[in-house]
Amino acid sequence: MKITDVRIQILKAPKSKLLGFASVTIDETLVIKDFQIFSSARGHFVGMPSRKMPDGTWREQVFSLSTEFSEHLTSTILRAFEDELNAPGTQSPP
Repeated sequence: MKITDVRIQILKAPKSKLLGFASVTIDETLVIKDFQIFSSARGHFVGMPSRKMPDGTWREQVFSLSTEFSEHLTSTILRAFEDELNAPGTQSPP
């Protein structure tokens, strides 16, 4: 599988550690939306698309069975996020 496109949406005024969202296109045929980009004391990290269950817990809707692909996906999303932050005219989230 090849990641062929990553689109980043930065939140203009984040009210929590959530900084933005990413959509990823794989092999120019499959789009997965709602990857979450968070800030933490150790840097930025990516949360997989998930939804809240009736009991209040969260369940990932998309996940990788390969650690190697998961790491590649995460690093690609974070690189695109950093590129978007550094793009001219983009304001960094607080």
